[in-house]
Amino acid sequence: MKTSRISRLGLGLLATAAMLVLSACGGAGQSGQSGAGSAAQGGSGQQAQQSQPATGSQGGQAAASAWEPKGAVTFLAGAGPGSGWDTTARAAQQALTTDKIVSVPINVVNRVGGSGSVAVAEMVNQHKGKDDTLLVSSMPLLSNKIMGTSPYGYKDLTPIAAIAGTHYGVIVKADSDIKDLKDLIDRIKKDPQSVSIAGSDPPADDWVAAMGFLSAAGIDITKVKFIGFDGGQVVTNVLGGQVNAGVTTVGELLQHVKAGQLRVLATTGEQREKALPDVPTMKEAGVDFSIRNWRGFFGPPGMPPEAVKYWQEKFGAMVKGKTWSDILDKYGWSDAFMTDKFPSYLDEFNSMLENLLRTAGALKK
Repeated sequence: MKTSRISRLGLGLLATAAMLVLSACGGAGQSGQSGAGSAAQGGSGQQAQQSQPATGSQGGQAAASAWEPKGAVTFLAGAGPGSGWDTTARAAQQALTTDKIVSVPINVVNRVGGSGSVAVAEMVNQHKGKDDTLLVSSMPLLSNKIMGTSPYGYKDLTPIAAIAGTHYGVIVKADSDIKDLKDLIDRIKKDPQSVSIAGSDPPADDWVAAMGFLSAAGIDITKVKFIGFDGGQVVTNVLGGQVNAGVTTVGELLQHVKAGQLRVLATTGEQREKALPDVPTMKEAGVDFSIRNWRGFFGPPGMPPEAVKYWQEKFGAMVKGKTWSDILDKYGWSDAFMTDKFPSYLDEFNSMLENLLRTAGALKK
């Protein structure tokens, strides 16, 4: 685990940028294997527009429709079991197979390390030009490259589709003596080192959400005791009492809330979560802050166009099905599907994030 500190100015900007991303972008250590981790939300609460793949000639469409994987396909998740990427990969696997959208086997492989950078490096160095491996990713694909923690970013891959959006929740153990968000904030302001806050290793999206809301609450985040973990370990360490509170996606906390193990102090959407109707938003709890992250699929560099087209069509069919609709409700995700607009969305998101981090003094000159 790691303890993270950045400038107060930087996080003030994070809170501001979180309110701008959606409008700027047009809306929205162990490897495991199974055969069975952010666009911010602006004042309007508008979600990313649905978009269909760009079409070419009829002959090109027929060729794309005729192409199919020749064997088993791998969905690569850059964090451990239970993480947001892992959950997204397995959810897509379930929907595609249950609704018989894809006939070949889909295996989910966890490649843990570097806030997803290990998995990205594998895609670039081991799967170039291939059509049988897809990566599920989100904001850290951009921030890792910008911060220099990975030599690779989204432009080194082949964007296929964004499939879901997710908000975040501030969590504590069910029996914690921290009563609500105001109580948590008051304790941190009084003695920052007495309260530990967990999230994914910086510069991952949980970290951005955590630092953004703390800065918006008027806290000097240079003094905050933030402890970073692999995404799938945040909830585990809150439940185990290793930390006092944590920030993670709604999808990763829901089952533990339903089991009576966790309490959610607030969520980061403009409106209350459908799955958590009794939990206030940040704004309702007194903090003017909101943010939403996206999750999507990428192919390796040089992925054949017919394979890209195939997966865009399959994911397009998936998001219209009942299985996927039920999954969105189960994990508290929102619809953020887009294909042909996905690359330009990433360009604008990346530009905003890079400018933010440079202004904050987080980038080397």
